[in-house]
Amino acid sequence: MTHKTRDDEIRRRDFINGMLIAAGTAAVGSSFPMKFYAATTTYPCDGSIGSDPRVLRGGNLPSVFNIGHWLRDGRLTFKTDSVLISPSPCDSYQGSQPILADNGNYEVIVVGSGMSGCSAAYYITRQRPGTKILILDGQATPGGNANRDDAAPIPDISSTATAYAVQPYAPFLDDIYNTTGILWQNYVVPGPFYSYFFDGATPYVNPGTSSWNVDTYGKGLHSVPYPTNIVNDLKAARQDLMNWYLKPGSPTDPADNSDPKYDYLSPMTFDYYLTQVQNYHPAVSDFYTRYAVDALDGMTTQVSAYTSISFLGAEYYPEFAYPGGNSGMLRHIVKWLIPTAISGSTDAEILNNPYNLAAMDDPGNNVRIRQGAMVVRGDTAASNASVVYFSNGQFYRATAKAVIFAGQAHTARTACEHLFSASQFAAYDEVTLGPVMVANVTLRSAAPVVDLGYDAYYWGSQYWADFVVADWVGPDRANPNRPTVLTFYGGNTASPADQPNERIKLLTTPFSSYEDSLRADLNRVLAGRNFDFNRDVSDVYLYRWGHSMVYPKPGWPFSAPIMNGGQAIRVPSPRYYARQQVGRISFGGQDVESSPANESAIGSGVRTSSEVLPLL
Repeated sequence: MTHKTRDDEIRRRDFINGMLIAAGTAAVGSSFPMKFYAATTTYPCDGSIGSDPRVLRGGNLPSVFNIGHWLRDGRLTFKTDSVLISPSPCDSYQGSQPILADNGNYEVIVVGSGMSGCSAAYYITRQRPGTKILILDGQATPGGNANRDDAAPIPDISSTATAYAVQPYAPFLDDIYNTTGILWQNYVVPGPFYSYFFDGATPYVNPGTSSWNVDTYGKGLHSVPYPTNIVNDLKAARQDLMNWYLKPGSPTDPADNSDPKYDYLSPMTFDYYLTQVQNYHPAVSDFYTRYAVDALDGMTTQVSAYTSISFLGAEYYPEFAYPGGNSGMLRHIVKWLIPTAISGSTDAEILNNPYNLAAMDDPGNNVRIRQGAMVVRGDTAASNASVVYFSNGQFYRATAKAVIFAGQAHTARTACEHLFSASQFAAYDEVTLGPVMVANVTLRSAAPVVDLGYDAYYWGSQYWADFVVADWVGPDRANPNRPTVLTFYGGNTASPADQPNERIKLLTTPFSSYEDSLRADLNRVLAGRNFDFNRDVSDVYLYRWGHSMVYPKPGWPFSAPIMNGGQAIRVPSPRYYARQQVGRISFGGQDVESSPANESAIGSGVRTSSEVLPLL
């Protein structure tokens, strides 16, 4: 792959920026951005679900996202030293409040203590030891999408979002894993990894089918209950995806690390690739839609072939899962940044002991992590940058030499839109975020699922696509008498244009509706396994990750490449312009790295650290 000079990159960037400014939002697509949606919609207040104790666990609680809604609803007016909150029926906050000075000594402020933000702090510290870093996050504990629920009566540490990761495949992953003690080899998921339930809700299935297929991505693929021609196409598709994973420069996370010659996959849907490029039966596309509606938040007819191939190619090679999902990885990074954050030194102690929030925000630390601090504005000047955050009922302003926004793109967009050029503003309108609902369902006995492996998919649910057995990667997984937890993930089938409405539904759909779907699903797919939901389920908890997943629609990773003399020339997509550094503020997070992947989040830390280090 040829490497352009810095001057070449600047000239090309400025040219395309000029085109975007001239053409407006039409130059970057035709999505239905939240900004325009808000112009014709009155957002509802949180419904009864917002006060249900079964939804008030984990991370993205109403106390967090309701403050974010101040920005979404345009309720904040910023003055030099105060903030005016306009009234709303959704809460009692209103009137003018002062912005107090946070007089801490910081060189870098990071917004978000999830994988992107903590990785940025890691790479900055690795390259410049002793850098004074403040990480601000609105939630109760670090994690973001890498969070967990371990509170009683849940019998196992259970994920509230991301569940697993792929084996490291790049030096930047090896570096952070090896340095922080992420012993991924000890947590490789044993087979069977995937099992699928087929019945009358499954398109193209053999008539009369109602059964589980175990190890569906492995040996079970030979016996999936489809006609022979479809089975053969599924086998061919599996081999094709395995081959993609092994190709040098093939689609990867973060996407920028790939070879431009494969960028042609970005503007097409995965369905088009499967059915038109590869000429597989439509059943193959439907089969992989079960995976896509969970992992990518959309159907194969709606998500980019580039991102789909990147994700699915890795599914046929070793993957690992800590107890509680990727929260185990994040805990090791936090412990490395702040040794007093978690007591103990062994892997088990780091995974099981609670965070010491006071120690994490000790003024003597080089890196400080402050939870319960929701950032609502960013500003940049010639020699410094600052943020305004809301904590314990007060607004504060913190200043540093540089700021990194490392959360979801909507946070950066609403907190910094006053700084954006027309092209950057238009690019942020192209970020599509889909809702993510997660449920943890505790079973009194693992017997009905003990043979299904780690991840089980099925068709025909109102809300859900699959469930992960929370303690599958552990010594007791074969014990049918143990209590266990099933972590369910939502199956989003709405179009990109419908995502704003889908996110609003999270505020108004009652708990009982989700629970009824779980009851119907489990009683159906576990029928004949001596299972009864009312008898065998002890607890159900929901986690509304309504603002957490970027929807990798066609054209989001890259625009269509330009061919010049047989060589593919990469053409940036809107995410490049959305994440461009503004003064001393950088923009990270997995959203602008192109995919909802743990590796994209870590890669965001690599990129943003390289942007701010020259400013220190």
